[in-house]
Amino acid sequence: MAIPKDFMAFFLRLVDKSRKSEVNWVATDRTDAFRVTFSDMAISISLEGDEPIVRIQLLNNEGDPAAAMTVDDGDDEWLAAMSLINSANRKVTKIDETMRRAMEELGKEGTVGEEPPPA
Repeated sequence: MAIPKDFMAFFLRLVDKSRKSEVNWVATDRTDAFRVTFSDMAISISLEGDEPIVRIQLLNNEGDPAAAMTVDDGDDEWLAAMSLINSANRKVTKIDETMRRAMEELGKEGTVGEEPPPA
């Protein structure tokens, strides 16, 4: 099921802000599931199933789904939906910051890394 036309602007803005790392995604108790919370609503995204789908939910102030949509690999929005999951994962795991720091350390002359403790 593709993103309904009346939710396309919401979806595209979410993807764009997430790609720019401007969404404060947090991990949930599930792998490949993320959430961003606002004062009176939340948005959750998750990758689900063996033939994966991306589920996007807009949650109301009670935490109940006000709108839910799914994207599968046959939908035009599949790459954007996977980008959303990947962007959220990158934000949560801080891979960009960690990689930048690793490259700084590896760019130094000589031995790098902390010395192992004495035996």
